[in-house]
Formats: sequence, structure tokens, C-alpha cells
Amino acid sequence: MELSQDPICQAVNLSDGQPCTAVATTWDNLFCGFHGKQRNAKLDALSENAPPYLLAAKVPLANETFESISDEKNLRDIHAHLYQEYVLLGKRYIVLRALEKLETRTAQFLYEKEKWYKWVREVQQEQEATREKESKKVKLEAAMFKRHWKKMQTRLRTQREKEEKQRQDAYLEVVYQERISSMDSEDDAEMWDPIEDIVEGERGQYVDLIKHFLWLEVLSDPSDLAAGVEKLSISESKQPKKSKKKPKSKAAKSTNAPSKTKSSNSPAPSQTQQTGQSRIMEMIDEDKKPSGELPEPDKSNIETEDEMRKRLKEGVEKKYKNLDVPILVGTVETPHGTQLKTAPLADEEIDSLMKDIKEIKLLLFCRLLLSHASLLPAAVRSSSVEEFLNDPEISQSDLRDICLKVEQPSLQDIRDACADLIRGDEPEAEDDDGDVVEEESFEEVILQERRYGYLQDPGWFVTNILAQREKLINSKDGLAKKKKNSSKEPAKPSKMRVQICGKSIWNYSSENSMSRDGWLQFSVLAKDCDLKHAVELCRNWDEFSRLNFLTVWQYFPASNWVSWGSDRLTQQLHELGFFPYFKDLEVRKHSRHVQVGARSQYRRQHSIVEARNIIVGHMRRNDSVTRRFLHYLTMRSGELLVLVRDGKTGKIITAPEEDNLWTLRCKEGLGRASKNEWEIALEVGPPYFDLVDILRNWRLGFEDYYDVWIWDFVPCSSPVSLYNVIISELLKAWRVTKPSDIYSHREPFLRSLTRNKETMRVRSIQPGEQVASLWDDVHDSTNTFFTADVLNMNVLETNGEAHKDASPYLFYNEANAAEDLVLFADELITPNRNVPFKEISNPIMRLEATPATIINVLAEEAREISQRKDVSHLPDADDDDEAWSTDSGPDEEEERRIITHWSLPQIWEDAIALINHNHISSQRKRLLRQVGLLSQSSEVIRGGINSLNGVESKLKEADRFMVMERDRGAAFVEGFHAGDLEPGAQEKYAETCKILDGILGSHQASGSTDWVWFLVNLIDWLGLRTDYNTYSRVARAGWPHPFIMQDILKAFASMAMFFPNLEQSKPVTDYFKSDEGTKYRDTLILKPHERAKTLPDCRSRTGFKYRPKEFWKEWEDVLRDAKAKQKSYAELYPMEWSVAIRPIIAKLYLAGVVAPARLQNSQLLIPGFAVANTEPHRPGKLDLFMDYADRKKVTQIPDIIPGFVSPDEFPALLPLARAFAAEHNDGDKKVRFAILRVWSAPHFYPAMLGDWNRQVTAFLDSAGRSWVWKFIPKDMGISEWSMYNTLKLWLELLKKQLSVGECVIHRSEVILVMGLDEVDLLRHVTAVTFAIQTKPWHREIDLWKSFVNVDLEFLEGLDPYWLD
Repeated sequence: MELSQDPICQAVNLSDGQPCTAVATTWDNLFCGFHGKQRNAKLDALSENAPPYLLAAKVPLANETFESISDEKNLRDIHAHLYQEYVLLGKRYIVLRALEKLETRTAQFLYEKEKWYKWVREVQQEQEATREKESKKVKLEAAMFKRHWKKMQTRLRTQREKEEKQRQDAYLEVVYQERISSMDSEDDAEMWDPIEDIVEGERGQYVDLIKHFLWLEVLSDPSDLAAGVEKLSISESKQPKKSKKKPKSKAAKSTNAPSKTKSSNSPAPSQTQQTGQSRIMEMIDEDKKPSGELPEPDKSNIETEDEMRKRLKEGVEKKYKNLDVPILVGTVETPHGTQLKTAPLADEEIDSLMKDIKEIKLLLFCRLLLSHASLLPAAVRSSSVEEFLNDPEISQSDLRDICLKVEQPSLQDIRDACADLIRGDEPEAEDDDGDVVEEESFEEVILQERRYGYLQDPGWFVTNILAQREKLINSKDGLAKKKKNSSKEPAKPSKMRVQICGKSIWNYSSENSMSRDGWLQFSVLAKDCDLKHAVELCRNWDEFSRLNFLTVWQYFPASNWVSWGSDRLTQQLHELGFFPYFKDLEVRKHSRHVQVGARSQYRRQHSIVEARNIIVGHMRRNDSVTRRFLHYLTMRSGELLVLVRDGKTGKIITAPEEDNLWTLRCKEGLGRASKNEWEIALEVGPPYFDLVDILRNWRLGFEDYYDVWIWDFVPCSSPVSLYNVIISELLKAWRVTKPSDIYSHREPFLRSLTRNKETMRVRSIQPGEQVASLWDDVHDSTNTFFTADVLNMNVLETNGEAHKDASPYLFYNEANAAEDLVLFADELITPNRNVPFKEISNPIMRLEATPATIINVLAEEAREISQRKDVSHLPDADDDDEAWSTDSGPDEEEERRIITHWSLPQIWEDAIALINHNHISSQRKRLLRQVGLLSQSSEVIRGGINSLNGVESKLKEADRFMVMERDRGAAFVEGFHAGDLEPGAQEKYAETCKILDGILGSHQASGSTDWVWFLVNLIDWLGLRTDYNTYSRVARAGWPHPFIMQDILKAFASMAMFFPNLEQSKPVTDYFKSDEGTKYRDTLILKPHERAKTLPDCRSRTGFKYRPKEFWKEWEDVLRDAKAKQKSYAELYPMEWSVAIRPIIAKLYLAGVVAPARLQNSQLLIPGFAVANTEPHRPGKLDLFMDYADRKKVTQIPDIIPGFVSPDEFPALLPLARAFAAEHNDGDKKVRFAILRVWSAPHFYPAMLGDWNRQVTAFLDSAGRSWVWKFIPKDMGISEWSMYNTLKLWLELLKKQLSVGECVIHRSEVILVMGLDEVDLLRHVTAVTFAIQTKPWHREIDLWKSFVNVDLEFLEGLDPYWLD
């Protein structure tokens, strides 16, 4: 059978409801001809009857959005029309999309029409929130009544048991007969309960509870209270339940702690497994966020007076938590019998406390009312608590709120109430110290950001830069004005006393420190409070420190306060002012070092983990003890590293280099471990700060502290070593000279406390009371002090004095005192004053810390600007940037003249002005152009650059290495002379600088200019130019550089003063005739014969290698003795030596000549020792010498050094001078000589050592600290040759012109210059001085030890020292 393939009509006949069977020929073969005509007719009718909006629409249906329709009927008509069209047309895309847009517009219109929806929703949400709050209050209320009902039952049960026992002890028969005869009345009595007559509705319950909390009445009958509790429980159960339960807060969880003491004190097993840095690593993996505030303690158990009396009378069991080490019992702080329970109080003390606590409860209630706005009017008009509670205008809900607050007051409220008890009638004086802004200079701000910006909050830099800008505008009051103008704080409310329930209290909380009695009352009231929470309430460091001290001596009868520093190690840190809040001293458990060598059957591989012990804590800010301690730590960089952060400003005060910030690192993989890079897992920095802040258990409520981070320098070390260094330096910072002195700084407190010998209770001594104080107990002759000697692993036992077998360096000693006189010289004037801790600052250290030259230049420029007195020309703060530009007119340019590297001396500027004013011959013009003083297009001699604009342009063009070299030279010179310890040397140098500055800064309005042409010819003779625009970065190249003229002028001024008879020297010698120079006319610089009579009082330059063995004999005996006794050399170091050398090293440290070494203080890494000794020419005067025997072969110095010349091979100068005189003396024409000595300090030469080769100069001092020299020490093996070779290289730059070897000869740092006459000698000595003092600008001629323009007879009469 063949099936038809023609499509069938899809329509349905209306007559019978059956599908049409005709062939589909229309509408894409969907309908037959008949039904197609019907469909067309319907579509035509639909188009004719379309809604008016569609008929009038100018937008095609595909683009129509229907946004202009604002009538619901039109929207529905259009929807019906489009739907019919969609049905008739089938699945037409355009109509379907139009329907979707229409539906969207309809929904939007309906939403906008029903404007009440949002309001209804808000009302519903408000009602829901109110219902939720009410539910919480009802639950709290029910819980409160349940607790009090339970207590009431317990108290009544106890009372009934007592009465029953009394009745049984009486005459039982008689009582029985009485009970039989009065059975009816007794039945009624048994039905009676004390609360039924008191409680009258819920209001009465609240009133009754408040009275109970305030100890006003003892409640009688609990039956109605039980009914109220049952009622509250029922109402609580009727509250709507939420679909999701909120987790309990930590404070809420702690409320149930008393009933589950054991479980609440035991942390989860997962948390006890990881501590310290391991816990931090776990937190990093978990991406843990800060947990917020500390959980509130349980304060819900308000005691009755009897219960509190019983607790104080019998004592309570102490709760020890989180102890790292065992507790030391039997000390003066923790005697036997006090370690398990608190000591009981005497009846008199309990009575006094109860009296005060009743008053404090009333004050607490009044202060809570003061913060309750709706209850305050009634409280003000009431004369007593009873009158307030009986006031009918007080609503039941307000009573319920205040009842909940009184039952569970915050710790702050309790502290305020305790403080109110002792407040006077006068308002507290405002303490403005906390608001003082510590101003930073512009230079300090820039250098601080450059050095420690990556460790501190970026806001610090922005705030201080804005403050500096404001300071420039507003002169000295910049920061104060800025603070006044920027802060729009409302006026502070007036301070007054108000009457609350008849009690007069202040309308503000006390901001002063609370007395010990106040804290005693606080500890009794807040019995479940932990000391970790109490310290947050302290207002300042003094209060915090006193609270800790009283806790250590068990002054407070609180069970939870013993866990604060109970272990002896932490307690000792607390006693000395260091309060750790994070520590990890178990790094050896986490460290490992596993390597598989190539010779094994496995491939070479390694797995290494290194960790450092770390302790983080707080110390008092701006304190002399803190300052000393932190400086001591920074000088032990070979043992530990320290970072100090200001808790008030967030500024990083000191920190180690970035490479040493790590505390945990690892490397693992295949191959050699040395070829693998370390992966830093943890390093001290902002992320570490945040993680430690999460882990800490306590915080301070003030910011007046230093955040001190201390960690080991050597990884995987024993924690005992770190702890021992910290304790030792703390003892020395407190200047403890013997074991009993550890209590000396607490003498006033110890004298005011006494301990009951029977109960061991510590209490305050009342005025006029004659009892033994704790100070007497500490100094009792029967006491025994145990001192642990960690180095020798033994314990020393004394009666408080220093042990005879103990090292003299165990406590503060003479050497420490001598060193402190140098490091903290300001304490001689005002000891124990408030001083901030600052890093040791000197030009050399600043230069090393901030190597960026441009930053140094800007900082120096900022310092010059900030030091100006007249800043009135600066624009206003609100002016635009153009007003702050450096462009200025010609009139302002003269006023803004500044001294820079490119400036020329005033005497030169005046002289060339005279020459420019007169006619210059063509021959001299050619000479000027030849030396670069006259350009081809100019007819006048150019001057220096003395303007800010000129400096800015020069900085843009200058080679940054040149500016760095120039800055470094100036810094070195300043540091060198600060480290010159020869008596009187610094004063002499200061006088020399004043003379030279006076000469170069003098004016020459008229007179001869022959000296100018002398210098021009000198420059031409030397083959130099003054207009070099290039700079040679070659270390041994003295030029080219742009400062030739400046260096020539300085050299000329230094030498010309010794030639008073020459016309060329007249402007220089005339200075001593001027008003300014008259005071220097008799200076010894100009009197060589008198200077030569006195030899310098300093050690000789002989190095370690060339000293006789006898010189080191006593030191060798010390080392031999230490080895025999198996002790450290530092313990046997002679105290006399230590007293001599420690101040010397301290002075060199302050000057920047030596620095603490980042080297472990081991003889395996340190080649030298600091030794004291005397020399024949200075008998009885101990000085510093270096023993560089290098017994452990730390450094490898080559046996053969190219060009090496032994000191005994240096040329002898006097025979050469005699030969020169014999050859050139001609009748009256006599040759002249000059002995120029290059400046050097007694202990070092002005020659820098790079970081890479400083270890060869490292040494250990008498305290076992490691140091390095930054400049060549004179005791180094080849130091003499090093200086000799340096001068040789620089003199040979002008070998041809100076006839080096003939007219100029040197021996070590002494140079012999010979001239045919005075003019010839002036030319030669000026050239030699220039060659020595030019680039790198840190060598100088020592005029006080030089002899210029002298004859042969003078040389022959000199002491051999001057020619050596």
C-alpha cells in the first residue's frame, strides 16, 4: 500500500471537532485553501482592530519597549492583541520578543504602582527586629530569675537545715508536745514562704532583685519568685523560633564556665598541638582572620555579702592556665602554702572591704542610671535608691533593662565605680601629654620612609609629610595649627557633679590611674575576671606596672589572676619591665638538616628547615631603662636581632636588614643544598604583626609603649641563650650590681606592704603601723639568693651579695658604668628621665642606611629649608602648585643664596668681581680660557652656583655617583673626627675649621688680586681645568670632576696662612688682622716651634704584626688560663682592661667607625680580640689594641702582596732633606721645607673598608660582643703599607709636576715637601694638599701636626716622632 507524501492541513473543523484531512497548500503548507482564507480574514480583522498605541506607534514592533505607557488597561489590551497575533501567526520571533518586553514593562508598572509595598516591608522588618530583641530580653530575664531562684533555694535550704539542727538540739520532747498542740498553726506556717509577702507582680520582682544586688535587703520567700520564673519560662517558650540558630559568642559561652570549669580551661586538642611559629604557619594555611575582641569573662555570679565574706575568709583555689614551665615555689613572692589557694583576709580587712564594696555597688548603680536616659530624670529627683524604686513613673521595661545591667555590669563599669569611691570634689586635670605630637624633621621623615617604609604603615609617611608642609607655612606652630584646624571635634561636655538617688557622682568616668585599694576592690567584685582583661582597663604604663607588681606579690585574693606570669622565667621578665605576649622558644623541634651524599645508593638530595627563637613583648615608652636595654641589644647583633615599633605612632625605630628578618626558612630538593635558594616561610613584617596580634592573649588599653621583637641571629639555637642575653641586659639596664638589687627599683612599694606570717596574706601597711614590710623580708639575713650561671652550667648561692666565685661581669659593673657614660652622657645631668629610644645616628650610618644619593640630597636640602628662620615668603597652604614652584625673580635670587657643593667661597667671588670690573689683558684671557675659567663667548670669569635653582639644574645634569662620592666624603670626615680620641683633638679640628671658613668666607672689597693669578697659574701648571663636565668613576682617578676650583681654594687657604711674607698670601694673612680673625692671631697653628715641643698623647701607629711578643704576654696568659679552666675568655678578662677599652669602643661606635657585626660571636668566625695595654711613651695609660693573631685561621691573607713595602723600608726623611739643602742652598737663598701629615685617628686610618672585606677586621670585646671596623684599623697586619700605598697612588697623579721622589717624598702618612724658596714651596704644598684632599674628599692634611715653611735647622731639632 502506497502512503501519500502530501502535507495535511493542521486546522480543526468547528462542526465536528475533527482534524481537517485536506491537503495543506497555504501558509507554508500548514493549512488547506479553505482554512487559509479563514485565517487571513481573522488577521485582517485583528490588524484593523489593533489598540490605538500600536496603530499610532512610529517605532517598529521589534524595537518597541513600551516605556511610555503608564496605564494598566492599555498594557493589558496590547498584551491581548499581541497574544492573538502570536497564536494566529505561529512562532513568530518578533511578536514573541515584543510580548516579553511588554510583560517586563507591566511588572515594572505594577511594582511602581504599589508604593506601599516598601513601607509594609520596612514595618514588617521593624516588627521582626523588635520581636527578636524582646525575645532576647525575655530569655535573659528568665535566665536571670532562674539563677536567682536557684540561689535562693540553696540559701533557704541551708538556713532551714541550720534551724532544724537547732530545734533538734533543744529539748526534743518539749518541742514535740508544742508542735502537737499547735498543729493547726504549724500547718499554716509550713505553707508560708518569705517571698509571697514581698513579690507583687513582675515589677516587684525587679525591685527585689535590684535590692538584692545592692545588698539593701535579704529576700525572704522564694515561692512567688518561682512562679515568676515559671511564668517567664512559659513566655520564653512561646517566643517565635528562628529557622537558623546563631552561634554563641565567646562572651556568652564564658557565662557557663563556672559549671564546667575543667572543660572550659582545657583547649581543644587540635589547638594544643601547634604553638608559636608553627601555629602561625597553620593560620597562614587556613587564612585565618582576626577574631575580634577578647571574650568577656563570666560576671553573672553576683555574690551575697555572706558568700563574699566566706570566700575572702577561707580563700579560693587558684586556677593555673597556659603555663609553659613549672612554678617556682618557696620564693619571697610565692612562699610555701600560697601556691594552691589565695591567702585568707583578716576580719578587719574584710569588714573594711565589705563597707567599701557596698558603697561601690551603689556608685555602680548610680553610674548605670546616669547612662540610661529614660531613668535619669527619676534618679535625679530621688533622694535614695528606695525612693527611686518606688517611683510609679518608672516603667516595668526600664526596670527590667537596668536590672539586667546591674546583674551583669561590664568590667569598665566596675572599674569606674571603684575609681569613683576615691575621687575628690575637684574635677580631674586634663592630661595633655597624650595629645602631644612628636615632630619629625623633613630629613628624618624622608630617610625614615626610605629605610623602614616597607615595615610600617604607609599612613605614617603621608601624615608627617603633610605636617612638614604645614610647618613650613605656619613656622614653629605648624603641627599645632594643623591639628587645630583639621580636627572639627565638638566641644567637650562640662564636668560637673550630679545627684543620682541622693548620691553625688561626676558625670564622666575617671581617666586617672586607680590606686591599689581600688584594684583590690575591683578584684573582689569581678571575681571571675582574668588579669588579661583587667590590664586592658589600665590608663597608662605606671598603673599597668603597679598592677602586675601587686599581682606577683599576691596582693589580690583573685583565683584567676595567678596565671599572669606565674612561671619564674616570665615573672622575672615582668619584674624587669619586659612583658612578652608571644614567644616561640621550641624551634629545635621544628628544625631539621637532612642531606644524602653522592656516595650513597640514592641520588644527592637535601631537606633543611631552619628556625629562630623569638620573643615579642611590650616595654615602657620614653623610659631611660628601656632606652639602655634596647641599645644594649642592638650592640649584640651577633647573638640576636631586634625590631622596635612605637605603639603610639606605628613608626619603626630600629630593625635589622631585610635579609635578616626571617624566622623560618627551608630548602629542599635534589642536588647540592648550597646551589639551592632558601625559601622564606616566615619573616618579621606587617603580615607577621597581624598574625601575632591574632594569637596574643592580652592587650593594653593605652598606646604608650614600645613593641619589641627579639629573635635569634643564629638559627636552631638553644632558647636558654636568648633568654639569658635578654635577662642579662635587663639587669644591666636596671643597673643591678648584686642579686638583691633586683628589688631596689620597687623599694617604695615593698616598704608599703607587709605579709602576715601565719596566713601569708599581703596587705598595705596602715599609717602609723609598726610592722615588718616586704622590703624587710627581702633583705632578711636568712634569705638565700640563687643565681644561675648559664655559661658555666652551675648555680651560685649567696645572701644577696655578689658571689665570690661569680664572674665580675654577671651584674652591672665598672666597665658597664664607664661605657654608659659615653652612650648615655645626658643621664649625668638628669638621670632616669623620660627619653625616647632612637637609633645611634651619625653621618656614616645615615649614609649606609640610605644609599640613594638623590634622597640624601633632597633630605639635606629639606633640612636647610626647615632650619631657616624666615619662611614668610613661602606661599599659603591653599595656593596652587605654581605658587610652590622654585622659580623666582632676580631680586629673590640673592635672598635665597645657599651653600652647596657647587658654591665658590666668598673671597673668590669678591676677587673675580674686582678682576671682572677691571680690564683683563688678552694674554690673561687666554690663560683663563685654558684653565676653563673663561668661556669662548664670555669676557668675565665665571663664579659658583649659589642658588636653589642652580642646584636643581646641576642635580639633573650631575653624575649621581659623583654626588654620592661628595656626600660620602663629607660624612666620612665628620665621622672620622668624632672618632678621634686624642685629648683635645676635636677642639683643635673645630678651631681649624673656623679659621678656614673665616678665610674663605671673608670679603675682599679691594686690594691685590695677585693670589688669584697665582692659583690660575698653579692650575695651568698642574694641567687641570676648572670646567670639567664629566666625572671619572675610576676609584684611583683624582679627576676630572666639577669641583677642582673649590678644592684648590681650600688647599691654598690651608697653606697660605704659613707664608705671611708673600704677596700671594696677603688676603689669607689679612684675615688674622680683621675683627673676626683677631681672636685666632695667637693660635698655635701659626706657632710651629711651640707645637713641636708637645708630642701627641696617643698610641703609636705600629700594627699588630710588628709589635714584640712581650707586648701580648699578659693577654696570652688570659687566654691560656681560660682554656685551662674551660671558661670563656670574657669571664677572666681583667676588669681594669675592660674599664679602659669599653668607653673607647663606645665612642668609636657613636662616631660610626666601628659597628656591631652580623657575625656569630665565635672565635671560629671572628679573627680578633680587643685588648688593653700600655706603651713605653705613655706609661700607666691603657689604650685599645687589636690582637689579630687569628688563631682559628678565619681569614686568608696572601703571603705575597704585589708592591708591598715593609715599614722598616720606608724612606728616612731627614737625610733626604739634608741632601736637598746641600744641593740647592745658594748664599742667602735658602730652601724651605714642609712636613705635611695626613690626618689619622689614634686607632684607624681614613681609608674605607668595603662590606665584603670587613670580616678580616672583626673582633670580640671584653663582653663577648662582635664588632667590625668600617675603616682600616692601625692594628691590622698591613695597615701601615695600606696608607703608604694610598698616598703613593695619589701623589703619582702629579708625579711630573711635583717631582715626586725628588721634591715630594712620603713615609707612611707623613709627606716631606721641599721648595727652592717660599713661593716655590707654597706652589708645591698647595698642589700636594690639593692632590690629597680632592676626590674622594675624605682625606685631609692635619695642620696641627704639620710644619710648613720651615728650614732645615727646624727639621733637625724635631722629635723623631714628627718625621715617622
